[in-house]
Amino acid sequence: MSSNDKSVTQFLNVDLDIRVQGGLETLLDAMGSSVVVLNQAAQTASVELNAYDLSLEEAAARLAELVNSLSPEARTIWGQCELRSLNIGILAGVEPHSSEFAISKETVSAIADAGLEVVVTVYAPRN
Repeated sequence: MSSNDKSVTQFLNVDLDIRVQGGLETLLDAMGSSVVVLNQAAQTASVELNAYDLSLEEAAARLAELVNSLSPEARTIWGQCELRSLNIGILAGVEPHSSEFAISKETVSAIADAGLEVVVTVYAPRN
């Protein structure tokens, strides 16, 4: 990027970050092909939807819906998670002066019903 180019602030994606003492594989299996596992360790995983070009609203709503529709067995494991987080990624830019990324009250309610916290990660502009 040349010094004359200006980066634009933009929504990147929403990750679902989870940590649980036992049953992680069962939980991930229950999510099926709806998600792509970005990284996984013994007790933690980060996943994103297996879909592209979604808005913040669409991604957050679909992830909340996915959690809220888990089987009873998977929902029990979900309830035991020590970390249940929707991590919203934003790439900061120099334009525009300000940007807003909204989530509807219906989706906020679905996120709360799923027992999710919301984290916003802002990445510095790319060089």
